[in-house]
Amino acid sequence: MDNAMPYDALTMKAVTDELQDVLPGALIQNVFEPDDLEIVIHFYHLSRQINLLLSVNPAHARIHLTKQRKKGKSHPSSFCMLLRKYLIGGRIKKLDNPPTERILTITLSPPAGIPPVKLMAEIMGRRSNLILLDDKNTILGALKTASAERNPIRPVFPGESYRPVPSPQGKLNPLEMSARDLHAALENELNNSDHLSALINGRIMGISPVLADELAYRLRGKNKESMSLSEQLHHEIENLFQENGPAALKPVYLPERALYAATPLTHLQEYRQIEYGSFNEMLDEIYQKQICEEQQNQWRKQLSGAVEKRLAILKNKLHQQKKELSASTRASEYRLYGETLLTYGDRVTVGSVETVLPHLYETDREIVIPLDPSLSAVANAQRYFRRYRKARQGFKKIQKQIRKTRNEMEYCRDLIYTIDRTTGTSLEEIREELLESGYLKKKKKTKTRSKSLEKPQPLVFKTTGGRTIMVGRNNRQNDYITFKSAVRHDTWFHVRALPGSHVILKEVSYPPPQEDLEEAAFLAAYFSKGQESGVIEVDYTEIRHVRRRPGGKPGAVFYENYETITVNPRDKTFRERFNLG
Repeated sequence: MDNAMPYDALTMKAVTDELQDVLPGALIQNVFEPDDLEIVIHFYHLSRQINLLLSVNPAHARIHLTKQRKKGKSHPSSFCMLLRKYLIGGRIKKLDNPPTERILTITLSPPAGIPPVKLMAEIMGRRSNLILLDDKNTILGALKTASAERNPIRPVFPGESYRPVPSPQGKLNPLEMSARDLHAALENELNNSDHLSALINGRIMGISPVLADELAYRLRGKNKESMSLSEQLHHEIENLFQENGPAALKPVYLPERALYAATPLTHLQEYRQIEYGSFNEMLDEIYQKQICEEQQNQWRKQLSGAVEKRLAILKNKLHQQKKELSASTRASEYRLYGETLLTYGDRVTVGSVETVLPHLYETDREIVIPLDPSLSAVANAQRYFRRYRKARQGFKKIQKQIRKTRNEMEYCRDLIYTIDRTTGTSLEEIREELLESGYLKKKKKTKTRSKSLEKPQPLVFKTTGGRTIMVGRNNRQNDYITFKSAVRHDTWFHVRALPGSHVILKEVSYPPPQEDLEEAAFLAAYFSKGQESGVIEVDYTEIRHVRRRPGGKPGAVFYENYETITVNPRDKTFRERFNLG
């Protein structure tokens, strides 16, 4: 979400106006705390459930109705328990939003035996807070507290009197200022300012940076000779804040900019702007999407970090193994050194670091033999024979270890590619895979595995001929569709020599019809690292010719008796056919 567009005063006013239509008189059924900085209040009104979300998370502080079914923490905070005590069973009496402020006051009619209270929702970025007050404006509790020692200007602590949020100094109130006031305060600066947007944002209350950009753009575009710049600006602000009022505002979302606003943004008219029927609907949808993307990005970072850490270890391991292999290839040299030292040991000077002796098998040559000066010639010979035996025995073993290390490195590179491209439940499946393989450490108290993870969820497509194509989005899914879902005569596809998905063409015996073959091969190419290539080779074979790689990770296979087809993963016809964009 664009940091230049917070939940601004116009958005708060528009949301409040919509809440006025549904919340007054609503019965509070429950209060939940999905996380440390979020409260959800469940209401019941006019035979329907209403959920109000109040978030003070600095990254996306907001208030709006939500359709999401959020579960509360198993151990709610003391503030959540306080809200339950005072709110459950009560009804909403009224809602108040001070003009140009991002503050909502919810006044409640309490249940029997409970004194009246007010819930103050202050939505101001990192300074956002939820505060519960009694009827004398004494603070009963807050989601974020600050003692008088910590914040002497405005303490937020139980027992303290509530102090309103200080109004910004030196700013004009758009609901009270006249054109003359604006002229007196800004005329000279408006005419001479090269930073019109920053001036509007800095001198007028309730104007967010994006709205200031919009007003500056409108001023530059009109330039009516009959009106001064200050008069034109007053007219534009009056249209937003006074003349038409928030009822005339339109919630818009610009997906390419990940930006929303309370009015269409003409200064960004080159971007697609989606209009919504209500502000609450828009905010619920786009914040849910944003938070989901943030969570998935965090997961990707965590998963990729674990795999990259393992890959770095494997690279170092391979380096050491290559050194061992290099040493093991010198077996015959070590044997020659040992035999030479036994034959000509009487020529070796005690304490020497090396010696030059005749070659045993090439009479016209001499060889230089490094020595341990602390050992005799015979002891040095025995040392080289030990090296010889170790090198001879270790050569095949080290070669096997190197193959295993390289296979795991290939697995890691495939994983990093898959993590970067995958979303949703597929990321959860990769996380499970990394936990099982030891790349991620299991916590002492692990959550019960969700039902969605009990069975992998590969992508499923239909060919033009109506046959099913299954596409694995990660190694667990690849393993599942190849070795559990596929039957003997299904056709298996994989892009050649690149990371990519396993693809299974079902419901037709091998070899498949050409049309089905091309469509399945296209999907194998599209869901691979060669997605943006012009031409790519895809291998295919009958599933019975595909075998797990011995000791390999999930999705690692050998295949034989295969054929190859060349496809274009950028082919627009195929992309449209499978709605891949």
